[in-house]
Amino acid sequence: MFSGTGELNTFYCPMKSVNIQMSGTGFAYVYGVEGVHAILSGTGTICYRGPLLSQIISGPGSIRECIPEKTTEGPAQTTKESEHSSSESGQIMSRNQQLMMILTTTIVFLFF
Repeated sequence: MFSGTGELNTFYCPMKSVNIQMSGTGFAYVYGVEGVHAILSGTGTICYRGPLLSQIISGPGSIRECIPEKTTEGPAQTTKESEHSSSESGQIMSRNQQLMMILTTTIVFLFF
């Protein structure tokens, strides 16, 4: 269940099956390898990847299939070691924050 205003992105954490119920405004990006069941009420958007098994929409929101954009990043152009370490540290923190959000979302999906 995702309620209120915000964004949830689990595209890079595929799950076997996803049951998402969203109300309010915002965006939810989910990836269900075997399928997605989506319920939406409000003005939000659910973007899914994988087969859509069922959908219920109440309000002006939308449920649509989305494929994440691939980005290509070249090697870091920094020459100072301290700048490189700082950048790498920022990437690790960002990745850890994403993993915590995915873990929290997975727990919510499993227990509710």
